[in-house]
Amino acid sequence: MQREQAKNAKFLDQMIPLKGASHATVVSYGVDTPMRYSECFATLADGRVARLKDARQFIGWSGMNGSRRLLFRSAAGRILIPSSAGQYETLENRRANDAHKFITRDGGLLFVRRFGQEISPQADFAGAALA
Repeated sequence: MQREQAKNAKFLDQMIPLKGASHATVVSYGVDTPMRYSECFATLADGRVARLKDARQFIGWSGMNGSRRLLFRSAAGRILIPSSAGQYETLENRRANDAHKFITRDGGLLFVRRFGQEISPQADFAGAALA
């Protein structure tokens, strides 16, 4: 398990690096909305808070509190991270009929399905997303 977490942290450090910290020391991830745009932050094991080197990599989030999932863009595609540390998945690895609704950094809605395809917010989420 620790070997897998170390591998995940190394991948995340390369794809969505933190300022002055490693994903290996992250206890949890969260979202803060200080002004117009939401920002992702990571709470580290020593209590410090780290932010992304490039805040624009954070696309948005879905869910609430403990079940929150964060969506990022990277050279490897879109990466989905649960708010608890230690895991991640790329959207390309999800089943074809999976679709997700995210709140974007600017407060809009984004529907995403397999292979990172975006679906118009006006589309019927139940029908169009699974088509």
